[in-house]
Amino acid sequence: MERYIGMAVHAASCTPAVISEKGRKLKDFPVETNGQALVEAVRMIPGHKHLVFEEGLQSTWLYETLSPHVDEIVVAGITGSRGPKSDKRDAYGLAEKLRVADLDKIVFKAPRQFTHLRELSRVHLTLVGDVVRVQSRIKSLYRSRGVLVTGVDVYSPRRPSSPRDTLHFDSHRR
Repeated sequence: MERYIGMAVHAASCTPAVISEKGRKLKDFPVETNGQALVEAVRMIPGHKHLVFEEGLQSTWLYETLSPHVDEIVVAGITGSRGPKSDKRDAYGLAEKLRVADLDKIVFKAPRQFTHLRELSRVHLTLVGDVVRVQSRIKSLYRSRGVLVTGVDVYSPRRPSSPRDTLHFDSHRR
């Protein structure tokens, strides 16, 4: 008894949809997006389980969490769909594509193999974005005071050449 499960994944909830090996829609139901609830939902489905969901922010976590509880797990590349959209329709569509082996793009997920590298890459991209945002903010503060700044000298630490170049903010408050 083969069961094909397509899952529409969102931050707050997931919608698994189950079809039989002959393509008959069996059931669909919303589940909270939390590891324990998803594992329980998948374990309740009888038979050999084949699970598919789309690539997204949570796909690695879902792969690692659910792979011990299914016979096959596939992460599909996101494809554009036409017509009305709903979680139920998307989940059944994914399950049917998995059943007939018609997935356009399958994404390789190696559980825990490159997790550390992916996290470091994500941190690097976040830090670069934060630095660019702060640099833009600094330049805009200068521009708001009528000071024209060019180049990157504004971001580098400067040693005062004379005592007059040092700003004493405390002396201006009184």
